[in-house]
Amino acid sequence: MGASGPELTTFGAVLRFAIDLEAESSAFYEAAAALFAKDGANTLLRELSAQHANRQRLLERTRQLKLNEMVLEPVTGLEGHRYAFDATPAPKDGVLRRAVDLEGVGTRFYADSATVAKAVLTEAARTFRKLAEENGRNAGRLRSVVS
Repeated sequence: MGASGPELTTFGAVLRFAIDLEAESSAFYEAAAALFAKDGANTLLRELSAQHANRQRLLERTRQLKLNEMVLEPVTGLEGHRYAFDATPAPKDGVLRRAVDLEGVGTRFYADSATVAKAVLTEAARTFRKLAEENGRNAGRLRSVVS
């Protein structure tokens, strides 16, 4: 994701960013897990990769089944630069800190999106709130491994 961040001016753009965020997060965790031996960090990173892949599928289904009519709805209040992230694998000594940062981006993006989505669609707002809470829990789990 570029330093300037995505342009998030329609609900469809918000959903596309969310789907991309989950896909890149899943790939990041899969690559990060390869840096660790079969231990607690490896297990956690593989679990997070699977979780983000499942979240990507959830968001894609949500967009296809329930939100097609809403994708062109304009949204305001989301500044794409706040959600720029680097999901490229880092050296082993930095990968867990980058993972915590990535979860922080997800937490911020989904919390902000839930507020914006509330005006467009209550169901989407609920989904975004749930994903923000999961990101917060993930960051806590990762911090316990980093410490």
